[in-house]
Parts: sequence; structure tokens; C-alpha cells
Amino acid sequence: MRKILAALILAVMICGASNAAVFTSFPADGVCVGDYVRYRSRPSTKSKILGRMFEGDEVTVLSERRTGREVWYEIYDPNNEDRTVWVSGKYIVPAD
Repeated sequence: MRKILAALILAVMICGASNAAVFTSFPADGVCVGDYVRYRSRPSTKSKILGRMFEGDEVTVLSERRTGREVWYEIYDPNNEDRTVWVSGKYIVPAD
């Protein structure tokens, strides 16, 4: 029973770490690490999809918002820098 409990705790810690914030200040340069990643009007998977990004696309990260266990980043719209959009934090990492 203790081994099962230890495995569950480790799994929760690992899953939680994957959504950890990686930016310490804003604005910051970021890069997309997923392919066909949707960006949205608000930080929610239920909000309107405004476009898509691809692996290697560079972005400017303006802010961060946590919604439950999810991290969302506000970025300039890659197709219209006059507006901002939101993308799930699991697809954006700091640029080198």
C-alpha cells in the first residue's frame, strides 16, 4: 500500500511540474514547442480559437495566468500584433 501511495504522490508531483511557470519576468521571448497549437481569445479551452502556431514559432510573452492547474500565457497574436491572445503554457518555453 505504501508503494502505491508513493507512486501516486510522485505522479502528481511530475504532472504538476509540467505546468509550472518557466518565465520569471515579462515581457519575455518564447518559442512554441508544439505543432498546430491553438491560440485563443481568453485563457480557457472553451474560448474562441483565433489561430494556430507551429513548432519553432517565436512569440513575445506578455503575462501569465493560472486557471486551476493550468498555466496560460498572453502573447501578441502572431498574425496581428495589434492584439493579444492566449496559449496554453505547456506549449511555450523561454527562447534561448
